[in-house]
Amino acid sequence: MTNQKLGLSSAISAGIGLIVATSCLVTLSQGVGFAGKGFIIALAIACGLNILVSFSFAELNGLMPVTGGLGQYTLAAMGPFVSMIAVIGGYIICGILAASSEAAMIGFVVNSSILPNVSPLLITLISILFLFIINVFGIRSYARTQMITTVIMIGSMIIIGVMGALKLGSGEVVTQANQAFNPMGFGVVSMTALAFWLFIGVEFVLPLTKDMKKPEKDIPRGMILALLILMVVQSIMIFGISNYVPYEILQTSNQPHMDFARLLLGKVGTGWMTIISIGAVVSTLNTILAGIPRMLLGMAEGGMLPKAFTKTNRYGVPYNGLFLITGGIVTALLTGITSADDLIIFILTGCLFWMASYIVAHLNVLVLRKRYPDAKRSFCVKLFGLPQIVGILGMIYMMTHIIDVPDLRNAIYSNAAILMMALVAYCFVWVKFVMKKGLFETISMEEVIAQDENSSDLDLNNDPDYDDEKKLETVFS
Repeated sequence: MTNQKLGLSSAISAGIGLIVATSCLVTLSQGVGFAGKGFIIALAIACGLNILVSFSFAELNGLMPVTGGLGQYTLAAMGPFVSMIAVIGGYIICGILAASSEAAMIGFVVNSSILPNVSPLLITLISILFLFIINVFGIRSYARTQMITTVIMIGSMIIIGVMGALKLGSGEVVTQANQAFNPMGFGVVSMTALAFWLFIGVEFVLPLTKDMKKPEKDIPRGMILALLILMVVQSIMIFGISNYVPYEILQTSNQPHMDFARLLLGKVGTGWMTIISIGAVVSTLNTILAGIPRMLLGMAEGGMLPKAFTKTNRYGVPYNGLFLITGGIVTALLTGITSADDLIIFILTGCLFWMASYIVAHLNVLVLRKRYPDAKRSFCVKLFGLPQIVGILGMIYMMTHIIDVPDLRNAIYSNAAILMMALVAYCFVWVKFVMKKGLFETISMEEVIAQDENSSDLDLNNDPDYDDEKKLETVFS
């Protein structure tokens, strides 16, 4: 058999995969509660900022088509010190915390609606084991699961949203106390930080690079189309939610998306939204388990992590990274961190680092344009660097408006400062005494690509779908 490749639909599914989480359904509903239908303005601004992020990641991937993503790009642009901080803080820590909270949700949802006599924690752990096994069998196994989950989830959101927007539900259409389209006026811009979380994570398309038929075209298309699809779907949901749920309920409810489904279609709606919520959790966990281990592989190839993370199984899966991320998620669940009252502080602390990693991505583009002006780029939107400059300013705005509650904001900044100091110390020691390199000592793009290609050759030789003749060509070429 020949080695099958993935197409544009897989890229779109991966782009949507991490973004649509249960927490995003809650955030969308709460945003409508505070800003009314005018929340769509904040949504559009947030979508635009994330499209700028996708421009930078698409250009970096077009310049260096590697699977490790940000860690490898930054190694060539700003050196190992910045690379390690961006990836460990923005993806590993934040990814584990976000995934564990999402994983806990699937236990609660299934327990409350389908299996009331089974422990929510047991349901969660079984679900994680199931997704772990899927990812052990390689990127195509992940892609098939992601495709099915995404179609069911997005299709259901469109149907429920359209029914609500057109007032076709069996429930009673409400008359909101404030009928204005945008009751917050210009103040709706302050909701952009909240809306931003509805689009974050589209760069998880990048780990698919080596497995795409046409990565130079499908990677940027996949990211941009994923964002635009979500913008349309969530806009429809905004109108539907506004027609069936009073704003004051949306502001105070712990599960406002379930309230919408119940008021729209009764028990049928509750069951339907349960399916959507389960799909959102599966999609998020599946994307994290597929993407982050490949980021770790890319960093290990550059010497920024132990070489153990470069080892792959016969399906090309970096299994040590997969074990680490799965173990981190399970540990967070078993220690009760995911059920703690201050979980939002941990998640938003990680998100600060995620935002910082986006700033690093924009800076990488500007640095590499200066250093390699004539290098071939399969995707590039220059415009004098304005997309990157606007993107950086947008990220800074988000970081300074992370949450409107002063006590929580101070706690988040304090945690971020402590975490940053620990990360700086760890990364300093690793770079200086393990790698024995300068903190900002870069390597050429050619070296980064060569490291990734060597890993790719090993993956192909381990792939059972890769025939013997091609193995020989790879070894002797």
